[in-house]
Amino acid sequence: MIEQSERLELAARLRELADHSSEAELRSSLSRSYYAIYHAARELGEIGFEEKIGHHNIAGFLGMIEPQIKESVEEFQRFRVQADYDETLVRRKFGENPELFRTEVMRQLEEGRLVFRRIILEIEKHRSRGV
Repeated sequence: MIEQSERLELAARLRELADHSSEAELRSSLSRSYYAIYHAARELGEIGFEEKIGHHNIAGFLGMIEPQIKESVEEFQRFRVQADYDETLVRRKFGENPELFRTEVMRQLEEGRLVFRRIILEIEKHRSRGV
């Protein structure tokens, strides 16, 4: 079992690894970015709310922190799953145009960065209060 501080450290390292450029790297970046958010949200759930966070409830939980995050995380989850498991994603959704795919990935990664930062701020707030 990963301890809270180790989970947060893992989340930060995953976030740093999430920026690359080939199609395979872009797909992998989405996954790493999502898992950075996931691990940070799990940390927040444990230290701030005594709530177990899983893939099924992460968006709803983060939406309680800040309502607009819920939709962002749901969209990010869907796109990450497609990127991980749908080999035809670029052809089917982006007309085999890797630049359109790259643009969407970069948009999603930036949104993921914002969500990640928001979670980290919330963690820091709870830790500073000794909660």
